[in-house]
Amino acid sequence: MSFNANLPFALPVLPPALHLEDAGLSRLLLQARTELAELKGFAHALPNPMLLMSPAIMREAVASSNIENIHTTVAKALQMQLFPEAQQRQPDKEVLRYREAMLWGFSQLDKLPISTRLILGIQKELLPESYGYRTSQNRIINSSTGEVLYTPPAASEIPALMGNLENYIHEEHLDADPLIKAAITHYQFEAIHPFGDGNGRTGRILMVLQLIHEEVLHYPILYISGYINRHRSEYYRLLREVSVSEAWFPFIQFMLRAFHAQAKSTKETLFAVMNLYNQVKEELREKLPKVYSADLVDALFSYPIVTPTTLAEQLGVHRVTASRYLEALRENEFLSDEIAGKHHLYINKPLIGLFTDN
Repeated sequence: MSFNANLPFALPVLPPALHLEDAGLSRLLLQARTELAELKGFAHALPNPMLLMSPAIMREAVASSNIENIHTTVAKALQMQLFPEAQQRQPDKEVLRYREAMLWGFSQLDKLPISTRLILGIQKELLPESYGYRTSQNRIINSSTGEVLYTPPAASEIPALMGNLENYIHEEHLDADPLIKAAITHYQFEAIHPFGDGNGRTGRILMVLQLIHEEVLHYPILYISGYINRHRSEYYRLLREVSVSEAWFPFIQFMLRAFHAQAKSTKETLFAVMNLYNQVKEELREKLPKVYSADLVDALFSYPIVTPTTLAEQLGVHRVTASRYLEALRENEFLSDEIAGKHHLYINKPLIGLFTDN
């Protein structure tokens, strides 16, 4: 593998020639698989997994977008989802598209294998205006110095390289563990850099969906971008070192540590969410029996920031009734409220706090 940052990279096809019999790697792999298995089991046991995971997916969307210097917060994105796209700030619009791309990809797994068609569909959900493989050469440049850090393969090579990537994902006879395979796939996709924009975000969505495809997870809940964002410099350095010197082990080790840490963190967050859900359900039934319904509690967790109009739509009641419910919840300190322009927002602050990184 010859590397010159200024020339289109001659990216080797998969699989790489690796010998993975390493005690340190085996230990990291066992730790990551153990935490992911616990996360999978806990999430599967939740009474309504996707309901309680809705803010978790938003947090992943915020962190993944932050890696690309698209900055917002979970609270702001949850607020903006209530309004038409024309009223959304651009960063929030990008984050909400990321969430929709993740959910779209997850919904397609029963119909489509992990494939170039699925990957293109994810990128289209993210960036409908610039959909499809790039047709010209692009480069990754240090924004501070102007130095060319990496020149991806020529556009003419993308279809063949993406076809090879798809074949590798579905090679069942390979000995590679699904987590190692996901790490290798992630590097390869980022190295191909098939799109003019959205490569990083598409690659991180693909990584989570690949773990679901491999039955490591049931749901797209792993907060992987949180780890990558905290260790961004190391992540990019290790990606580059695979290209420069085929240094696969350090990158795979990094990803195994990421899987382990984020499976543990995600599990702890979901456990706290479930406890809060049960607490709110019990206290609401006791304090406001005329307002309480299971559907109302579900709505407060699906929409941690809600308006009377949104709640009315979720419960199938009149807006006046929804307003009365929300005021009762505010008066009894289940929710706080604020005015944003002409909108009256009601906020589940304890829930949002569980998805806000320090």
